[in-house]
Amino acid sequence: MYILAAEIVSSEAAPGDLKRAARRVARALEDVVDKPIAEALVLARARARFSELVAALGEIEGGAKRPPPGRDNRTARRR
Repeated sequence: MYILAAEIVSSEAAPGDLKRAARRVARALEDVVDKPIAEALVLARARARFSELVAALGEIEGGAKRPPPGRDNRTARRR
């Protein structure tokens, strides 16, 4: 999550709204990214921010609706 967010933040080609979402992910993880363990609240906040980033990426890719990574997609509707 952190690596993807950092790459988007540093990209000159990324749109502003995508960079904002990526900055939120990076900020949520910056204090724990290099530690072996983190508090559940910090990780939950980072996961929520990452879901926002995934949604923003989906809008750029043409609005494809997919569950965020790590979610069980067996319950997702098939097209």
